[in-house]
Amino acid sequence: MVRVSGQRDFRIQRVVQVLNNDLSRTLPKLAQNCQISTSRLSHLFRDEIGIDVKDYRLDRRLQMSAEMLVSTDRPIKEIACSAGYRHCSSFVRAFTTHFGLSPACYRKKQRILAA
Repeated sequence: MVRVSGQRDFRIQRVVQVLNNDLSRTLPKLAQNCQISTSRLSHLFRDEIGIDVKDYRLDRRLQMSAEMLVSTDRPIKEIACSAGYRHCSSFVRAFTTHFGLSPACYRKKQRILAA
């Protein structure tokens, strides 16, 4: 399929909207909602967005977590749970890999910068 420059696939736009509202959606469920195979959805998503669905979900989860760290006083363990992590250690590892700082250091640094 050849697309005119700037034209976007409506299915991928819908998948992005769904993911932004519900990060717990799995690739098979997303593909089922679009009535296409998981493989086809993966290819279309990567072509359209530039990263795969898994990485997009991870990035959104960690961005949401970073916003909560700065805007709330909720404990890190609670934020990890809200982001869909069963274990706080997994969350801390993913967050540190993504941002280069632990969640606690990130929170502290952002609050210093805001002051």
